[in-house]
Amino acid sequence: MDKSCKKKYEKYSEYAKLFETLSNPIRIGIIVALAEGPKKPKEIREILGVPQPLLSQHATILREMGIIEKIDKFNVKSPCRLKDTKVLEILKAAGIKID
Repeated sequence: MDKSCKKKYEKYSEYAKLFETLSNPIRIGIIVALAEGPKKPKEIREILGVPQPLLSQHATILREMGIIEKIDKFNVKSPCRLKDTKVLEILKAAGIKID
């Protein structure tokens, strides 16, 4: 592929990464659950009905993308909250009901 072509679309790579992150139903569920306010991991697991290791895996991806954060970074059981609320607008635009 020629370099000039790559430069033209490379500027969209961060957006593509965001949409890739949002392409998983568990991650969307976590975001929707946190739209109501901070929640402990146990509360999110109960809402989504997923096992702890699976929730942890997807929450880590959302944290790495800067979408969610733990309120107390040094406490494993600390509640999580949305850090980047603009993802809610993306989900609403896709037709997802956010309470």
